Amino acid sequence: MSTPFDRAAACPSCGAPITFRFAGALAQVCRHCKFVIARTDRDLRAVGRVADLVEIPTPLQLGVTGRWGGEPFVVDGRVQLDRAGAPGAPWQEIFLAFPASGRWTWVAFAQGHWYATSEAPLPLNGLPPWHSLQPGGRVHLEGHGVFTVVEVGRRRVISAEGEMPHVAAPGVVTGFADISGLRGAFGTIDYGDGRSIPPKLYLGRQIDPAEMQLDSGAPVEQPTAQVTAVACPSCGGNLPLAAPGTAERIVCRYCGTASDLTKGALVALGQVPRPPVEPYVPLGAEGQLRGMRVLCIGFVVRGCTVEGERYRWREYLLYGGPRVGYLWLMEEDGAWQLVTPLPAGEVQVGGSSASYQGKTYAFKQSVQAEVEYVIGEFYWKVEIGESVRATEYQGPDGKVSVEQAPTEVSTSFCAPLPGKELAAAFNLPPPPSPAFGGSTSSRASAILVLVVVLIIAIILLSALSDCGSGPGGILIIPSGGGPSFGGGK
Repeated sequence: MSTPFDRAAACPSCGAPITFRFAGALAQVCRHCKFVIARTDRDLRAVGRVADLVEIPTPLQLGVTGRWGGEPFVVDGRVQLDRAGAPGAPWQEIFLAFPASGRWTWVAFAQGHWYATSEAPLPLNGLPPWHSLQPGGRVHLEGHGVFTVVEVGRRRVISAEGEMPHVAAPGVVTGFADISGLRGAFGTIDYGDGRSIPPKLYLGRQIDPAEMQLDSGAPVEQPTAQVTAVACPSCGGNLPLAAPGTAERIVCRYCGTASDLTKGALVALGQVPRPPVEPYVPLGAEGQLRGMRVLCIGFVVRGCTVEGERYRWREYLLYGGPRVGYLWLMEEDGAWQLVTPLPAGEVQVGGSSASYQGKTYAFKQSVQAEVEYVIGEFYWKVEIGESVRATEYQGPDGKVSVEQAPTEVSTSFCAPLPGKELAAAFNLPPPPSPAFGGSTSSRASAILVLVVVLIIAIILLSALSDCGSGPGGILIIPSGGGPSFGGGK
């Protein structure tokens, strides 16, 4: 697609011809030497070489064209980043240019949701200092509104291709904060490197990818998960992979080897203890749950300690494909809940309550929840022993949950799920009732029942020995009253 904004020059690194096709592009990756070439008002400068691209599936490949809101666009570039200090599975952001108007936007897919953001003017009251931000805290960006801080961290560019409006030199660490607002509003504050790269603000919203129509007629996303398979690097077991674009860690269901997903292959990290119980919903099981086709891809046992007592519950990670994203099932003492992630900006927490969609939820409890056992596929680097502060707010229709980690916060809604409905969804027998071997609270309840039965038995035996029995073995109660504690009559 030729445009009136073409700019031609020679790569300052290798001399190959470079054409800046979009007026808003200030950087481009040379296809020949893979250097990022920055365009200044005077010349072109090579600022660093990028690594090879990681194969992250996307229909928005470089050069793909389409229409969005009736306006033609072209995929003009993409960048891949990872978290500095915690390298792992990268994520990518795709640069869409609209040649007719000269505007542009970044599009990203993360944890089952699509987002689009564009550069926005810095707020009149300035940006809050990066070190002052806390996940779950709120920031007022004058002229833009109030947002909840979702994640605070540092990131770096590892690879890129095509053109981009701005991009840090490869390997340069920059601070960032993801923020969430009402009605799907989303944004990122890019704090730069604190020296030569100035801060920038990107604002936008969560989008439905169906808004984009590709000229090829291909869908922007598949409606359901397309399951592939990878081999465990330790035992060779066949492990289904439901979300190759977002999966970061897989724990083998057969041998317990934890592996990171790197360039489509698993890299073994070591073994973790297997869960003491088998998941009720088997890993790999497919079901139809409340109108959604979902796959069970992960199983976690978490616990907390309250006043010296250990309480445990079980969680199942479900994946519904790019359109639905990730959901959770939670089971404690035989009671099931369907857990749906919420945008953090939609939940307002204050004092002893939380509000969501005009409803108020009262504080119920707050515990330090720790991962004890884990198997399956996960969208983050799950670790045995990792801990979050989990706070629940109870309402008439369910619970709002807020989980606070050191660098990010996640919010969700927990709705009751009848066991019969769950069983029918996955074509399973009814889930077991609480029994011995369950959580600490289940065992405590069972022990209490046993103690009561024993006390009743002792009372009956004492009455029989003291009073004897009447004709036909009928217990005779003296006229002085029934048996009493303490051994007296």
